[in-house]
Amino acid sequence: MKKILEKTLISILEYRTYRRYCIRFFKGKIKKILTRKQKLEIDNFYKKYYGKKISYKWHNLFTLFNGTFDVKYVPFDICFSSFTDMILNKNKNNILKDKNFLYNIAKYADVKIPKRFFYSINGIFFDSDNNIISKQDFYKQISNIGEVFIKPTQVENTGNANKCRIVKIINGTDISSKISIKDIIEKDYNMDFVIQEKIVCHKSISDIHPQSVNTFGINTVILNNEVKILNSVLQIGTGKNTIDWCGFDKKSLFILVNKDGVLYDSAICPNDRQKYFSHPDTGIIFKNYKIEHYKKVLETVKKLHLAIPWIQFCNWGITIDCNGNPIVIEMENPSCMTDQLLLSTGLFGEYTEEFLSLSKNKKF
Repeated sequence: MKKILEKTLISILEYRTYRRYCIRFFKGKIKKILTRKQKLEIDNFYKKYYGKKISYKWHNLFTLFNGTFDVKYVPFDICFSSFTDMILNKNKNNILKDKNFLYNIAKYADVKIPKRFFYSINGIFFDSDNNIISKQDFYKQISNIGEVFIKPTQVENTGNANKCRIVKIINGTDISSKISIKDIIEKDYNMDFVIQEKIVCHKSISDIHPQSVNTFGINTVILNNEVKILNSVLQIGTGKNTIDWCGFDKKSLFILVNKDGVLYDSAICPNDRQKYFSHPDTGIIFKNYKIEHYKKVLETVKKLHLAIPWIQFCNWGITIDCNGNPIVIEMENPSCMTDQLLLSTGLFGEYTEEFLSLSKNKKF
């Protein structure tokens, strides 16, 4: 059973694989662990707020995977149908796929964002002043830029985490990997990427794991003409990783954060599906650990979402710099499956009843 879950976890993290996953995975392969009482609770809750009973398979999967039952888990088919109306309609969410578009939103919302040295869109190269430059000029100007962060800008939520990296370019070569910047760009990025300044996190964040840039993943939704925060997760790197999320082949930690910036008691690692009550490298205990300046982060993501009100549901990647200022890293399409699998809680939390009522009546 553990191998089945691990093999299917990666495939369910992208929207385009969910339907295939459902057909393949739920054919008697998953152990049924819900009690009669839990099933009755699900029936009563969904009949009241959604108007009808639902299949138990998603509650069963989430409960089996993370060991915690929550009646407010939202099945994928409901999420997918509602998200189609909320963020997929008329391809509005396409803007979320390009990390470079975030600079326009941040500027409009007057929110700090990492300094952008160079970027490329559809193979057209730009400098920090948004001037088009030739590829030859790009390689010439970047040859001694020093330490920077580089990432692709056209990827899905779960996409190429290992292609987000810190490099130090001297004489046209990354001194760590001994690979030329030209070979790095041509092999891993090619058409769409951004090269930014390296971020230094606030001490209350970096103390947990100094080697990595640790960020909050915050889901926001516009319900009844108000931006509401659904949940906030701090993503933390481990070992020698310089970024907080390096994909499933390396260990990263995910831990919920309450509204006051205090961490929950334990984090979960998608790599080994184990709970951690302290960081395995630094020994920092998570229980009652508080992130400073956190309320400014919540204010910032609301401000950002108001800059794009035609997108109803967003996920923001954001951290706090060394001076205590929120700095937005990226925006993405939320993942209804990943959050519920890893965080042992329903995606919409205290707003689940409201979400289901709207979803039932197609009022998005």
